[in-house]
Amino acid sequence: MTRLLAERLVAIGMILAAGFMYTQTTGWPQRAGAFPQFAEVGIMVLAFGMLLRSLTPRDKERLKGMVKFDFSYTAWKPVYVMLLGVIYSIAVFKIGFYTTSFFFYFIAAYMTGLRDHKLIVITAVILFPLLYAFFTLVLGAFLPEGILF
Repeated sequence: MTRLLAERLVAIGMILAAGFMYTQTTGWPQRAGAFPQFAEVGIMVLAFGMLLRSLTPRDKERLKGMVKFDFSYTAWKPVYVMLLGVIYSIAVFKIGFYTTSFFFYFIAAYMTGLRDHKLIVITAVILFPLLYAFFTLVLGAFLPEGILF
């Protein structure tokens, strides 16, 4: 598949996906769907611009050649981090916010390539007490608790 065709297919796919998501938010009560609808319209406008840009002679030249598929960890790292985020959002309610956040922080730091262990630990020592103090003591917000605190 050529890079130009791939660019156009991605743009069309984004327009269709955003249009579908827009239809899912139309019946929400009290304008709860206003922000998602705004985001989806924005995605459709940008994707349409992407599609139009792929029709210009400059982009036809820029997108010459074939698509190169790379299945290395580095190429797929954003997908793995997003999957970790999905697992985190589920685990927050099963295990608890603070415990899950603690483990998520170290796993995400390692996955994204941070290797300065001293800096990672110092950040955690400062970050997690501040999170607790701000949300629990200052705001009085009760964050999700699971089987652990």
